[in-house]
Amino acid sequence: MLRWGAALLALGRLGLAAYDYEDIVQQYCHTAMDWGSLPERPSGATELLQVQVFIRHGARTQCTPDFCWDGDSEGNWTCQLSYLENSIMTNSPMTPNFRTMYMPGRNAISGNCLTGQLVEAGFEMEKNNGKRLREAYIDREKLLPDTLADVEMQDLERLMFVRSTDVPRTKQSGMALMSGLYSESQVGALPYLPLKTMDIANENMKVNTKVCPAAGPAADQYFSDLPQGHVDELKALCAKLNPSKTTNSDCFWWLQHLVDCMMSRVCPTVPFSPKNTTLPPSLLSDDAALMRRVWKVVDEVQWGYFHALTRVGAFGALAYDFFTPAEQAAQGSEAPKFLLFSGHDTGPMEPLWAALDLRKNPPFWPPFASMAVLEIWAMGSGPVVRWVSNGDVVVGPIPFAEFKAQLSALVGSAKLCHTTPVRTQLWSDAPETTAAAAAAAPADLAPERPWPLGAGLLAAVIATSAVAGAGSALLAVSLARRSGPRAGKHEGEEMLDTSSPVI
Repeated sequence: MLRWGAALLALGRLGLAAYDYEDIVQQYCHTAMDWGSLPERPSGATELLQVQVFIRHGARTQCTPDFCWDGDSEGNWTCQLSYLENSIMTNSPMTPNFRTMYMPGRNAISGNCLTGQLVEAGFEMEKNNGKRLREAYIDREKLLPDTLADVEMQDLERLMFVRSTDVPRTKQSGMALMSGLYSESQVGALPYLPLKTMDIANENMKVNTKVCPAAGPAADQYFSDLPQGHVDELKALCAKLNPSKTTNSDCFWWLQHLVDCMMSRVCPTVPFSPKNTTLPPSLLSDDAALMRRVWKVVDEVQWGYFHALTRVGAFGALAYDFFTPAEQAAQGSEAPKFLLFSGHDTGPMEPLWAALDLRKNPPFWPPFASMAVLEIWAMGSGPVVRWVSNGDVVVGPIPFAEFKAQLSALVGSAKLCHTTPVRTQLWSDAPETTAAAAAAAPADLAPERPWPLGAGLLAAVIATSAVAGAGSALLAVSLARRSGPRAGKHEGEEMLDTSSPVI
C-alpha cells in the first residue's frame, strides 16, 4: 500500500522551518495587485508558438458560511461589483440586461455579498494580469493580433481557448483578465468572446472523485499516514479552536476553512469592515502567533495532500487537456495560440505547482490572482518550454522533449484512477467501456475534442501503460460514469470531492 508520510517528511528539505508566515497577509492577499512585467523572451528563441495561462480567481469574500468562531457574524462585507445577465438564442439577445443584486441581510454571510463573491480588487488584479499578458505577448511578441476587429468568430475559436470552472468568481475572473488583454474597443464587432465551461460534476481542474475515483481512498490514506508532528499540531489546534473536529482529516479541513475566515476579514483587498477587530483576540495577539501557527500546519499538510493525489492520477486528465495543445503547437500543427484556464487555488493552481514542481518554498497556498504561464518557443535546436509563475521564471527554458516526458508520465498516471481501464472521455459523458471494446469501436464514436489527441502523446501513453503492466493499449484518462448529483455547500454548485472545498 502506498504511504504518504515520506512525502511530508521530505518537505523539511524545502526550508519550511525558515519561513514563519510573518508576511502572509501581503503575500496571500496580493496587496500589490500586480505581478509586474513578464520576462523577456529566452536567449536564442526565434518565435513564440503558444501561451497557456492558469489563474486563481481574484480576491473574494468568505467562501462558505460554516462556523468560524463565536461571534463570527459581526462585521460586514460590502460588494459593488456585480453581474449583468441576459438570455440569448444563438447570437441574438432575448431579454434586456439584468443586474444581479444581493439583498442586504438576506445572505449566508453578513452584508450584501454572495459567499465567495469576486470583489472589486479581485477584478482589478485579474485585469492587471491581462494587461501584463498583452504587454508581453501582443505588444512585444505579436503572438495575437493587436485588435479583434477583423477576426471572424470561427477564426477566433481557432486563435484562443478560454475556459473556466462553472463558478461565478472564476468566470468573472476570466472575463476580467480578457478585458485587460483586449479592451472593449479592441474586441471590434464580435458579439461575444466564447468562455468554455462544463458541468461541475465533470470538472477536472480540481480533485474530483468522479474523474478519479482513486482520489478518495488516497486522501483517506494520506491523512491516516500524516507524520506525528503534523498530527500533534492539528489535534492541539482543533482542541483549542474547535474540539468537535477529532480526526486528522476533519481537523485539517476545518482549519483550512478557518484560514479563509481569517483572511477574508484581514485582507486589505477584501471589502470587510471593521478590519481585524472582529477576529478573536487570541488569533492576533503576540504578533498573530496563533494565526501564523494555523497557517503553517495547513499550508504544509495541504501541499503534501496535492503531492499525494498527484501520485494516484488525480490530475492526469487536466494534464491531458493542456499537454495535447502544447504538443500540437510544438509540432507545428493547428492549435490555439492562447489558452486560459480560470479556476481556484485548489485547482488548477496548487495541484499544478505540486505536480510540476513549480513552487520551491513556502507559502505554497496560491495568493489571490496567482498566474502560471506555460510558454512554447521555437529555437534552432527545436521547441523549448518555459514556465513563469507570478512574474518569475521557475522552469526553463527546457527542451520540449524533456517537458513531454514529464507530462506523459503525469497523463499516464491517470490509469491509477480506475481499476478497469476505460476509453478516453475528456470531452463527453459517454458510458464506461472496456479498453478492448474502445479499441474496436468505430472512429465516429470517439468523443469530440477541441483538438485531436497527438500521435506522440498517444504513443507515450501506450508505452507508459505497457511499462506499468496494463493489459490495454489505450490508457484510461476518462471521466467516471456520471452518478446522481450531490448537493454542495459552495455557491450552489456540486462539490467535487467528499472533503476538499471549492475555494
